[in-house]
Amino acid sequence: MGNHFLTLSLLLVIVCVCVSIITTKLNSKEAIVSPSDSNPIEIHGVKILRQPSDSKLAQLGVSSWPKWEGGPSKFPWTFKKTETMYFVEGKIKVSVDGYDREEYVFEIGKGNVVVFPKDIKVVWEITEAVKKHYSLED
Repeated sequence: MGNHFLTLSLLLVIVCVCVSIITTKLNSKEAIVSPSDSNPIEIHGVKILRQPSDSKLAQLGVSSWPKWEGGPSKFPWTFKKTETMYFVEGKIKVSVDGYDREEYVFEIGKGNVVVFPKDIKVVWEITEAVKKHYSLED
């Protein structure tokens, strides 16, 4: 019985590692949350890198991305494409569809690189005027 438990435990660890590797895509946009970065997180499918280095921003090509600005407001949004954004200014409270309770709301803003996956539905509440660079992919 002890050997079966050890074998099953080892198998579970292997499966978890394999699932993690398979679900991590290795394109440059999703590479922002690689283990070598400080403080990468994922919340309800949204990937967030807080305060990336200048070299990381250069690697992503942020300075060549289009810009968008918006003042304080609240609105629903569906991302028709995967969107990677870098916030130069501002603060936003984000509620992801399916995680509507107040404790599931999270905040993004100045100094963050954020990736919203294609087809995700959110409500954005811009609490401080936003300036961002963004990049879209299919």
